[in-house]
Amino acid sequence: MTANSWKLPALRAASNEMLHLDLLRFVASVGIVVRHSFEFFFPAAVRPTLPSGLALFVDLFFVISGFVIAHVYQGKVDTLAGYGSFLQRRVGRLMPLHWLTLLISMIVWSGFVALGKAGTHEPTFELRCIAETALLLNAMAICGNGISFSSVSWSIGAEMVMYLMFPLFAWAGLRSRFGLLVAAVLTLVAAIVVDLAQNAVDRSWVDVWPPFRALPSFMIGVSLFHFRDKISVIPAPGRLLLLSFVLLLASMITYVPHLVALGLVYVVAIAAVAADTQRIVPTFVSRLAPLGQLTYSLYMWHSLIILIVMNAVADKLVHASTSSMSAFCAMCYAIIFAIAYLSYFFIETPARRYIDNLGSRQARATPSASWYSATNGLTIGQAERNSTRLRNNL
Repeated sequence: MTANSWKLPALRAASNEMLHLDLLRFVASVGIVVRHSFEFFFPAAVRPTLPSGLALFVDLFFVISGFVIAHVYQGKVDTLAGYGSFLQRRVGRLMPLHWLTLLISMIVWSGFVALGKAGTHEPTFELRCIAETALLLNAMAICGNGISFSSVSWSIGAEMVMYLMFPLFAWAGLRSRFGLLVAAVLTLVAAIVVDLAQNAVDRSWVDVWPPFRALPSFMIGVSLFHFRDKISVIPAPGRLLLLSFVLLLASMITYVPHLVALGLVYVVAIAAVAADTQRIVPTFVSRLAPLGQLTYSLYMWHSLIILIVMNAVADKLVHASTSSMSAFCAMCYAIIFAIAYLSYFFIETPARRYIDNLGSRQARATPSASWYSATNGLTIGQAERNSTRLRNNL
């Protein structure tokens, strides 16, 4: 066996068309990891009072998802067969890892229960609740004690609702992009009104019903795709992206109202789309953008690893000091990244390809030439290859 046979595969960006968005996806996933780990540096009594703004990185996911899904699938879901193929790919991309992490989470929690160490945050073991979580219905309703296995899957459930509705957004965008944008803004306003009527200011937005929370951001992402020609004229998008992201991060780690951070999320997304449309790509962006492929892996694995390493071992078992917790945190992050990398190549990708190929093995419909007329000079063949790579890596 040669040395090259042991070489690990390299991460590659799906295409060169959305490098800023790819990097933003990765940064957002890291932000969520930090959000769920930094609380262990503080006493348990203080943790509920810590800033929770980093949770709004999930909303950045929703915006980026709306843009990318429209970028790849606009014009391809207007038939029943096309819609079925789209949903099959979505299931192949999301469900295998969701089911795997759900199973492992159940095993881990069963161990905690057997040892009498489950504490007050034990997920419900009711079969109905487990089945609802497996089908991503835990984003729609509360079951049992309200604590489910695979706790981060609520956003994946909300995302699946957006996929089910995507043909409606695609149709609306083709008929009137201004109409779609107005509908997105009105949906956002309605969600904010409901939010402020039901939730305290310090918990605003993060406690919104998940599908209702995802809806305006996903629609705004789809609208950004349809308005990309207008967005492309924004001057100095790289500087705008840097400035807006710094302001977003500052708002997230302080006690700035969540709705302010949400507005900055949209500014960051617009700036990233402008930079990608103008093909203004700094070297560090092109080098780091492939890390965006690990976004879903990082998101799905991190809570389980943090539960074991930082919660069970460092916090509950060892009662680690602040300095010791830093070491546990570094180890935890290294484990998360390593598992995410291995998961992407050796679990998610094979499972996705298997599910994608179920049923008809005929070639997918060839993308229409009209959609690619705005791909900045790419030939139809180049554009088709990029689209295939994008679909396979979404």
